[in-house]
Amino acid sequence: MNDKRVLELLTRKIAGEISLEEQKELDLLFEKTPDIVYYEQYLKEIWQERNDTMTPEIDIEDQYEKHKLKYANRLKFSENNLVDEYEETNTSPTYFKYAFALGLFVVLGVLFFKWDSSFFSGKNDAVVNRIEIMTQKGVRKQFDLPDGTKVWLNAGSKLSYDNSMNDGDVRSVNLEGEAFFDVVKDVHRPFFIVTKEISIKVLGTAFNVKAYPEENKTETTLLRGSIELVVNERPKEKFMLKPNEKLAVTKNKPIGGVGEVAIDSVSNITLTNNITLTIGNLSKVNVDNHEYIQETSWVDNKLVFKDETLEEIVPKLERWYALDIEIADVKLKTYRYTGTITKESIDQVLTAMQLIKPFHFKIQNDDITLY
Repeated sequence: MNDKRVLELLTRKIAGEISLEEQKELDLLFEKTPDIVYYEQYLKEIWQERNDTMTPEIDIEDQYEKHKLKYANRLKFSENNLVDEYEETNTSPTYFKYAFALGLFVVLGVLFFKWDSSFFSGKNDAVVNRIEIMTQKGVRKQFDLPDGTKVWLNAGSKLSYDNSMNDGDVRSVNLEGEAFFDVVKDVHRPFFIVTKEISIKVLGTAFNVKAYPEENKTETTLLRGSIELVVNERPKEKFMLKPNEKLAVTKNKPIGGVGEVAIDSVSNITLTNNITLTIGNLSKVNVDNHEYIQETSWVDNKLVFKDETLEEIVPKLERWYALDIEIADVKLKTYRYTGTITKESIDQVLTAMQLIKPFHFKIQNDDITLY
């Protein structure tokens, strides 16, 4: 696969400059190599954060000059244009510097392409045709995607996709938060879910993805079928999940050295010193003679937790009841609970938790203090 050509076509698509012939070429590349969707996600994220990438911390002029020196034998530079040994463009040097900066952040090589100010203006067909579905705290929503895939979106989550999903060779969605997917099987058009930390490729299966941006752990739980998962920071390493398995990617605070994973499950995997990857089995909870799957119980409007600390439970309660909870007494954070919440009020839940471990709480409007 010609990475340079793929990146050029993807960038032109995002910029809204791609021609019909180029789109056909890109569709063919997607068909041959579906993993290109990972490249597309990187570029979209860079585009969305383009203002951040042009910060004073990076001297684009300096980096650009170093780049010219490095490739002096391949490229000819003039006042108004740049000539590649393979093709000639009339790209302005000023804009090429921005393209170079983009390449730095994508870490996929320098992009040689023609673009104009529309890339930075926000007048972008790829963005205009993007559909976003959001849920506030306390709200859960079920809906169907254009291809028939069923989605359950948990509280405080956002899912986005192109409204032309049925027209391409791949189906792709972006997720922030938590969602359960029942994907329509299509062997010719794989389905991708992209989050901040991981990307998932499936053909037809049912699974749950939890990827709240404010949390340091991203989890994928598979009920049936099979999925292929890639940690975005290490795209060449792929992991397969089988039914009733779950995978968690935890961002740890760097402590030096390479961290090892210690888990009581299927596999122990070592990644970088600040990433822990855990593959284990589903958590089944028995409460009042009923068995629940902790990771997916919310789809049935049940909030289940098993031997979790109060510190771990509080964010779930905040999303479930659409309120803010403060733990004023630090020792309360280590209290552990197992239970199931269905239609109980937050007052009833906290009162029941008091019977297991003593504490006090104060409710004022949508703010709760535990002490």
